[in-house]
Amino acid sequence: MFFQAKNRKIFLFYLSFVVILVNIGSVLAKSNILSAATEDTFITWTYMETPMGLYLPAKTDKQLPAVMFLHGCHNDPISKDLWIISALNEIEPCAVFLPTAPETQNTQYSCADWGGTYDDTLRPQMINAIHELDSLITVYGFDTNRQYLYGESMGGEGVFRLLMDFPGRFAGAVDAAGYTLNKGAANMAKTPLWILIGEADEMSPVDSSRAIYNSILNAGGTVKYTEYPDLGHVAGIENARVEPGLLEWLLYQNRSTSVINKAVLQTDPIAHFEPFGCKGGYLQFSSSLPAGSVVTLFDLNGQKLYATNASKNAIQLPIETTNKIILWKVSNSQNAVYGKTPILQQ
Repeated sequence: MFFQAKNRKIFLFYLSFVVILVNIGSVLAKSNILSAATEDTFITWTYMETPMGLYLPAKTDKQLPAVMFLHGCHNDPISKDLWIISALNEIEPCAVFLPTAPETQNTQYSCADWGGTYDDTLRPQMINAIHELDSLITVYGFDTNRQYLYGESMGGEGVFRLLMDFPGRFAGAVDAAGYTLNKGAANMAKTPLWILIGEADEMSPVDSSRAIYNSILNAGGTVKYTEYPDLGHVAGIENARVEPGLLEWLLYQNRSTSVINKAVLQTDPIAHFEPFGCKGGYLQFSSSLPAGSVVTLFDLNGQKLYATNASKNAIQLPIETTNKIILWKVSNSQNAVYGKTPILQQ
């Protein structure tokens, strides 16, 4: 056998390191951006056959906040001229990440759809967007206390979904004319949110926005709500774009001073969970998980492979999850954390 037992841990370490370098390198290779850039820059690339864009202002002497913008149904946001880029950067230098969702086919219409709270799991396009956001943060050193979301229409549905699945990750969020089920409010309450919608919205019934607003409010969240009388879907989105103080409010939010109870997070094992490898068909954890923890594994296309309750420091894996790189999610009633790791059968 080429690798002796004592070298297996070293091999796994270097394999994980190579995976990280490949992911980061894919962004760097397409950007050709120098860290000392003196002018603003707009770069594009493709990840998982999906176009992506990033606006970078001229280099400043501090870490940049980063806003991820989730577009609506037929929008094509891969442009330096997108309204939100100039609007944000008139307030302060800000990186703007523009992922895209591919058009989907169904019996009614073809549309780019990020998915929402009505799905069982995150859709692949949303997992891809989060993956690339993480890569960009690593490459460019964006301020992790100042990551923001802005979504319109179906992008707004995606915002609700991310706030439900990633409680407390983002410093603040704006949802313009997005639809949601009245669920996940306790998790959404961990992120300051501003909901804006037209009273006569024909695509996203206003009752859904009213319901989730009240639920988040009752859960103790910091949530603002703006309803435009007599306006429909498109007009409501357009009014939100020029809502006085909206973007200033968004960029003011900061995870270090947000509604998250940091003392609670620091004592919750879920908040700092990391797997550290696979041995003999078992996924081993850095520490035991609290009762009620759920471990879910996905392939790189976002398809769920396996889910189990876990309260120990290892779980036995089905054979179909081994010898591949997988996405993992560990969650309990308070937190959810995500990551990516190679799972090798030994």
